[in-house]
Amino acid sequence: PFYLSTNGYGVMRHTFNPGQYAFSSTEKGKVITKHEEKRFDAYYFVDDTPTKIINKLTDLSGNPALLPEYAFYIGHANAYARDWINDETGQESQTQKPGFDRQETLMVDAKKVVDEHVDNDMPIGWFLPNDGYGAGYGRANTIDGNIALLKEFVDYTRSKGIQTGLWTQSDLKPTGVGEVYLQRDIDKEVGVAGTNAVKTDVAWVGAGYSFALNAVRQAAEGLVNNSKERARPFIISLDGWAGTQRYAGIWSGDQTGGNWEYIRFHIPTYIGSGLSGQPNVGSDIDGIFGGDSLIQTRDIQWKAFTPIEIDMDGWGKYPKKPYQFGEPTTSINRMYLKLKAEMMAYNYTIANEATTKGTPMIRAMMLEYPNAYTYGANTQYQYMWGPNLLVAPVYQNTAADAKGNDIRNDIYLPDEDQIWIDYFTGKQYRGGGVLNNFEAPIWKLPLFVKNGAIIPMNNENNTP
Repeated sequence: PFYLSTNGYGVMRHTFNPGQYAFSSTEKGKVITKHEEKRFDAYYFVDDTPTKIINKLTDLSGNPALLPEYAFYIGHANAYARDWINDETGQESQTQKPGFDRQETLMVDAKKVVDEHVDNDMPIGWFLPNDGYGAGYGRANTIDGNIALLKEFVDYTRSKGIQTGLWTQSDLKPTGVGEVYLQRDIDKEVGVAGTNAVKTDVAWVGAGYSFALNAVRQAAEGLVNNSKERARPFIISLDGWAGTQRYAGIWSGDQTGGNWEYIRFHIPTYIGSGLSGQPNVGSDIDGIFGGDSLIQTRDIQWKAFTPIEIDMDGWGKYPKKPYQFGEPTTSINRMYLKLKAEMMAYNYTIANEATTKGTPMIRAMMLEYPNAYTYGANTQYQYMWGPNLLVAPVYQNTAADAKGNDIRNDIYLPDEDQIWIDYFTGKQYRGGGVLNNFEAPIWKLPLFVKNGAIIPMNNENNTP
């Protein structure tokens, strides 16, 4: 556990044991910490800015991983070789339906999703075709048979510029116990089939979060050591501890979605992850059980200015692909996913800074503009994406009409000597105050560029 004080210090407790933290609960400025152990082991970091303290934290616990370029594109996750199948309406369901005997497969159903992205001119960078408990990725009688099926799919996705990874529930090597389709062999999955990414699950991390660091390290080494291209590994982990950032990004877990609360709580969650030394953070678009077109498009808008975006529809009733709900949201989602690709040079520059220094990509306002206003909760629903872009997501229904057109209040534009420019209209605003009633029609994310900033723009590529 690590906490950061505005008084110029940070503390990391060196323990895996359960504990409690209370800040100013009994006396203003007083911190009370308790852990269920008989020893006290802690590291103290002192410096004149919060950013420098975070830099010192990562100096100790390890520099964050630099993700491959494709990881910054949206990824699709589902289970395409599982025991349950499509229900009567064609919607996906966790419940196995008697009388429906066609199982989903990689080269029919998963391939169709790849083709749909191409047909809809929709960006995508990576694909997890087995994201679901008990799914596997093939139903052959041998492990090698399943590897061959996987390779066929990987070859197809690569022909479209998309990388393939695998969700991992239990082991990375064959155990000989249980069904063949649940056996894993990371050496062949990477070296023969050509996968490049791994998403680990809480069930695999094992009995205690203390194993999380070794688990993701093992996964990263399996990718690097078996990759013919010696490709940069991409690991997404549900759990983590100090040091996990050296190998993996963090995913926020199975969240319901489908409502404004899902967006609201993720904004400070992402900010807090960066303040804790883990800049590579992501979550499912509109959760796993969502299915609301407005929530989906508002979620995609702000997450275009975050590291990891996951389109996961393998557990809920409603598919949630970016083109799922038709117009106008399909075009809006396409615009923001393409914009993220256009800004890849900027995004990768701040990713490199996060790797070499530990400075978050998603930056709390206090990191760039430390003052009494940003030190509190006033700016918890906005952040800086790197040094030059201010993002203020629409996270609630303030005054929305039937089409989802709304306003955003409480946008803090810092520094009275700074001019902030509305990215989409070019309108200029002087800093040093709070902006209310900012018009945010359904297509528009409140996004401001610092005057004088240089934002290089690439082509609007659909794949890396």
